[in-house]
Amino acid sequence: MKKTLQANGFKPHNNKSKELVASKFHSTLRNVRIVVNTGIDKNTGKPIAGKQAQFKAVFINNQSQWRTIATGSTFKGTGRFGSALTAIEVGAEDASTCKRCGVKNFKAKSGNVVCANACWANNGWGRKQKKWQGTKKNTSQGRVARRTPAQQKQLRADSLAKQKAEKEAQAKIDVTKYTTFVPGQLVKIVEPQQNTLSDFIGTVTKVEIVSDRPNDLLANVSVMWMHSGVTSRHNNYNSGSDIETYLVPVA
Repeated sequence: MKKTLQANGFKPHNNKSKELVASKFHSTLRNVRIVVNTGIDKNTGKPIAGKQAQFKAVFINNQSQWRTIATGSTFKGTGRFGSALTAIEVGAEDASTCKRCGVKNFKAKSGNVVCANACWANNGWGRKQKKWQGTKKNTSQGRVARRTPAQQKQLRADSLAKQKAEKEAQAKIDVTKYTTFVPGQLVKIVEPQQNTLSDFIGTVTKVEIVSDRPNDLLANVSVMWMHSGVTSRHNNYNSGSDIETYLVPVA
């Protein structure tokens, strides 16, 4: 048996019982080990009365706990070792998986089939469920008041006013002050407060096109500066302000 275990890549456990127990990783599944209880004495190599060899597949969860996900049939000697090993590997592959996180399930002492990683507790699912249940209980005691027709009318008016303001702001922008940039173009930055051009040259890496949002249109060019390798966003529009900087192409 020991030679057969070694030939198939199994390593013996340093367990306290006298039975020889060994395991190896599953050939394809991650975090799954194939364990074999050999039914023989690890010191003498002789069969232990009343015991037979048996495979099982265990999933090692994120807390390093071993959870049995499949169990094979018992056998004696090494005659059925190969077929039994193949069967337990297939059994591990066919074992059910958690619908929430995709990890293998195992049968708990309670008899319930649950996630080997206990994702309902470790990933906050239990807290979310409790919060949802509490919210459901609270809402059952009293419904949220619906908006009155007057409130709905006011919300509609506020939305239309906002849209109108954005269109007016767009109309006030002088399109002749826009500069069209393309990725790969060399640029410098104008600093009106210093009445000068920056000494640094950069390369345009991205130009974002944003419609119906004039405030975003003023800062939609990403530039990687050659002196530092840092990428930053800048204006493609000269507003005429003595404060706002903007980009110009390098001649």
